[in-house]
Amino acid sequence: MEALNLKTEQYEGPLDLLLALISKHKINIFDIPIHEICEQYMQYIDGMRILNMEIASDFIAMAAELMLIKSKMLLPKKEDEEDPRQPLVDALLEHQRAIQAAVFLKKRGEVYYDRFTKEPDESDGIYMRSHAVSLLQEAFLRMSERSEAKPGGSEEKLFVKIEKERYYTVEEKILSVMRKLAKRNYVFEEIFEGCKNRSEIIAVFLAVLETVSKGRVGVVMENKLLYLTLIRKKSEPDKE
Repeated sequence: MEALNLKTEQYEGPLDLLLALISKHKINIFDIPIHEICEQYMQYIDGMRILNMEIASDFIAMAAELMLIKSKMLLPKKEDEEDPRQPLVDALLEHQRAIQAAVFLKKRGEVYYDRFTKEPDESDGIYMRSHAVSLLQEAFLRMSERSEAKPGGSEEKLFVKIEKERYYTVEEKILSVMRKLAKRNYVFEEIFEGCKNRSEIIAVFLAVLETVSKGRVGVVMENKLLYLTLIRKKSEPDKE
């Protein structure tokens, strides 16, 4: 004669077992037939005993709780008295929400495992160097040294040279620099192309310093070249 083979599902706790019984028998969790669910629960406990399985104390405590609720259901109900099943229903609903949250987090964990987020840049993607002024000064000195080293053309008399000299304001050169950078980025030396004399070169340089300090022009070092770039506001359209 074959031995009797019993198979009992494993549950982490009594609430898991009760939720499984409610789901299996399609019971309304808000209107639990306590007599029926109590019998189903006790059958599971008896099955554990037959298999010599260790019964945790919380399973035994829940069995006692179900028997208590069952006995209260047999007593006449007073007016405004809480349903004896309500604490059990609340505990089951809370446990059910915890299970659903655990399943959701497990799926999210599998999808986003080993992923890291990066905070958005506050500078609109433009890299600003805090030491831009020193870089500009060094570039200006190098440019001046190169220009002074070039052989000059025909010598002019001092007074003729003074008559030809024109003075430029920083304000007008700021407008000139902004118009140039609105079209494209410039290498630092390129911004001085077309300057006719030292006065104009100095005015352009001061204009660049002013626009950089006001946050309208950015300074970027790339491939050992110093670039000037226009910093556009979010609401400012690109110019052709």
